[in-house]
Amino acid sequence: MSYFKVIVDGNSKQGLTEREQLILQNEMLHFSAMTNAIITGTGVMLNPLDEGTIGITFAYPEALDAEKEVEVRESIVKRLNSFFVMSNLELNAVIT
Repeated sequence: MSYFKVIVDGNSKQGLTEREQLILQNEMLHFSAMTNAIITGTGVMLNPLDEGTIGITFAYPEALDAEKEVEVRESIVKRLNSFFVMSNLELNAVIT
């Protein structure tokens, strides 16, 4: 089994409403599922992080090969951070 987390941090003064946070979380799930499907072609369980934190936990039933895992991680961070910039959000996605 492989897993990693994508956490969003940034300007806490941005003041996203609860609805905006939900929309952002759902968009992140969409980007992540699409990116995973394109790169790995395998299933992944995507779970939002604890309430109050924006992010996603990726859980694969079987270990990914190292190259694919690096590619997924880099692609997701790049896509999410591009989305934040284009949306004028002072946020940053990081892998933990």
